[in-house]
Amino acid sequence: KELARERLGCYGGKNSSPNIDRLAKQGVRYATAWGMLDSKLSRRTVLTGRYPWHDAETPLFPSLLEKAGYRVATGGDDTAKSLAFIEQSKKGAPFLLLHIVDTEDADADRLVGKLVTAIDAKGLKDNTMIVVTSDHGNGDSKADTGAHVPFIVRAPFLTKGDRVSKDLVDLSDLFPTVLSLAGIDVPKDLKLDGRTMIPSLRGSDDPFEKRNWIYSEVGDFRMVRDWHHLVDTEGNFHDVEHDPHQEKKVSPLDKQAPARRQRLQMILDRFPR
Repeated sequence: KELARERLGCYGGKNSSPNIDRLAKQGVRYATAWGMLDSKLSRRTVLTGRYPWHDAETPLFPSLLEKAGYRVATGGDDTAKSLAFIEQSKKGAPFLLLHIVDTEDADADRLVGKLVTAIDAKGLKDNTMIVVTSDHGNGDSKADTGAHVPFIVRAPFLTKGDRVSKDLVDLSDLFPTVLSLAGIDVPKDLKLDGRTMIPSLRGSDDPFEKRNWIYSEVGDFRMVRDWHHLVDTEGNFHDVEHDPHQEKKVSPLDKQAPARRQRLQMILDRFPR
């Protein structure tokens, strides 16, 4: 649920989060990841790989995995059931577990530790991808801090870990990433907003294999950012790299800002109001 990025040790926070920190050390910690500005919208984005403004019915990726032979458990926050599900899993038998941690940061860290320990104890570590994230940020509901979420991936078959990535990701990217790992083709009539994270997890330096902007929304409000700047549908433009709380106007000395603003505005204009 709301797992505050800025309170986790691996993101520079002062709270005790040894299990999540250890997972970050073993995998890739993303510095800039966005969810939606509302919990329900974020979960919808994860499950569909599409931004919430789409009205059309979309297949959910767990159902596609289930049809492909995966054991699937989704949507629950019952730790005992999730641990039992892991215990029943076997090497070579593919499974998907979506566990919602609906609790405070410290308890969330303990629960993550239990789930990871169970996976490792079953000998499933080397070929299992684990993702820890949140469904929205801990700040203003119409700002970068409201969308900015922790995003940690441990996938030993893709990365040796102990890496912090500056690549941009948002929650729509999980759908195409999981389908790609499972060897499942995206339905021909389905246009996803997300992009596979596999090149990023492997450490690719090719910018054409990765994102150069991320998106978030709530109600009629929309916003887009790149590594440095953010624009939204209320006409705001901010340098979120140097002004994460969006309290200042962009410096006129920033000669790259006008071109970046124009580019981000063109991207934002693609989305319906």
